[in-house]
Amino acid sequence: MPESPIPSSWWDRPPPLPGPPPVGEGTTIADVLNRLDTDATLRRGRFPDGHGGQAQPPHGALTYRPDASTTSMVRTRDGHCRFPGCSVPAARCQLDHIVAFTHRNPIAGGWTIPSNLQCLCQFHHNLKTMDRITATMLAGGILVWSSSYGTTTVTLPGGVAMTDLDNTLVPHLPRRRHRQTADGTNETDEPPPF
Repeated sequence: MPESPIPSSWWDRPPPLPGPPPVGEGTTIADVLNRLDTDATLRRGRFPDGHGGQAQPPHGALTYRPDASTTSMVRTRDGHCRFPGCSVPAARCQLDHIVAFTHRNPIAGGWTIPSNLQCLCQFHHNLKTMDRITATMLAGGILVWSSSYGTTTVTLPGGVAMTDLDNTLVPHLPRRRHRQTADGTNETDEPPPF
């Protein structure tokens, strides 16, 4: 009987290939927290003025309510409430300005743009409004949460993985498990959705 090319156990696996990890791997919450500890200026966020690095506000940035395309982009990026540990789906969340929108002088406050918006459920939106927690956004949609008790937590976008390297959106596509039957046909774990 020929030897199987598949390792018999996890300790028989070959070592990882040298070089940088693939895009989307290698950045963990612990890595982000370590980086925040070494560079305190990161805690201010990528765009502390809430203008997304833009000199002039884009169309719709000076209105409080986001338009449909901005809403769709933020909900797709976040996937759920961005508060640590909360799993309320983005469709049931409110869009919150990370840097507060100023109704009396919209150009001076945080603009209504994707880099200044996050999905928050009603409860966590209320906590943020009461200044019990604050959020700042880093590159790639990473949020740094600070509480009034002095704790810091990081959350990653839960909907779509984003990288600043190539500016593409890479969705997570779940796969079904397939089994091969004795006659050579594939059998799925679940019936088709129709």
